[in-house]
Formats: sequence, C-alpha cells, structure tokens
Amino acid sequence: MIRLLTGTPVSLAEDVVILDVHGVGYEVWMPAKQRVLVLGQSEATLHIYTHVREDALQLFGFLDAMERRMFELLLGVSGVGPKSALAVMDKGAEAVILAIQQSDVGFFQGVPRLGKKTAQKIILELQSKVGSLLDFTLAPQNQLTQDVRDALLNMGYNEAAIESVLSQLQPEWEVAYALKWSLQNIGK
Repeated sequence: MIRLLTGTPVSLAEDVVILDVHGVGYEVWMPAKQRVLVLGQSEATLHIYTHVREDALQLFGFLDAMERRMFELLLGVSGVGPKSALAVMDKGAEAVILAIQQSDVGFFQGVPRLGKKTAQKIILELQSKVGSLLDFTLAPQNQLTQDVRDALLNMGYNEAAIESVLSQLQPEWEVAYALKWSLQNIGK
C-alpha cells in the first residue's frame, strides 16, 4: 500500500495531479484547494490513501496526515464514496471536524452528491471519533512527531495510545530511535 509520495508535480488535470517520482508518474486525486497549492511547488510530499476496487486502483493525496485520516473516516460512513469524501475534504479537516461536532447538517448538504440523510449519517457515525482527532490536530507538530504518528497508525495502534507516547518524544531524537522507543513504551 502506498502511504507517502514525494516528487515533482508535472501536470494538473481537473481533479488530479500527476506526481513524477523518479520517472514514474502517479495520478493522484486531491481536494481542489490543495491541488492549487501543489501546482507552484518544485517538489511536493503527499500523504496517500490507496483506494482499491475491482476495476480500479486510485490514489488520493493530501498535504498532511490529518487530512488523509479524516478522508479515511469519511469513507467509513456507508453511502460516502471517494469522490464525495474528496469534495468534503476540500473544506479542510478542521472545518469538517467542527461541523461534525456542532452537528451542522447544512455544512455537508452544501457538498454535491450529499443529501440530508447522508449528512446526518456522517455526523452520527463520526461524532464519537472526531473529538480525539481535534484534540491533537490543532496543535502544531514537528516532522518527527508526524512521522512517528503515521507509522504507529499504519501499524494499527489507536489514537489514544499513540498520543500517550507522542507527548514524550524528544525533538533531537532520530525518527528510527523515536519509533523504537514509542513501540517499547506504547500502552504503558
């Protein structure tokens, strides 16, 4: 599974960015506002969600892991597909979290292809999950913390356990050492 790509954005189509990674062009679907930001960069790092269907393999890219995580949560709601989730993510993860916490059905109804029932379902299913996301999302994070968080999430650890070790990381640690230390101390 592809989780992170760093390369040169070589072209933009309507909904996708072609990211050249050492001569291989990856088609990456992105929220519109983030696509515009990537356009002017000589190199971009995208946090990737790999969506596999019977007839397609699609990559969805985000500028940070929090955006990707929120996209994954939206996909977990019955009736929300990747294109609808991507349209929601164009508003930004923090706005989506706030709308869920405030039970703002209108926020989601403003997204094409989302009706009232789906909007209510998103709020109902995700309200209990986004409280902890907002708690650690709004604080600025350094690259070490973000890398360790991503690795632990990919290994299947829950967010509460991850938070317990992230707060103890030392900024001068190398990523490999910090991850090893986190694995030894998670859940203690």
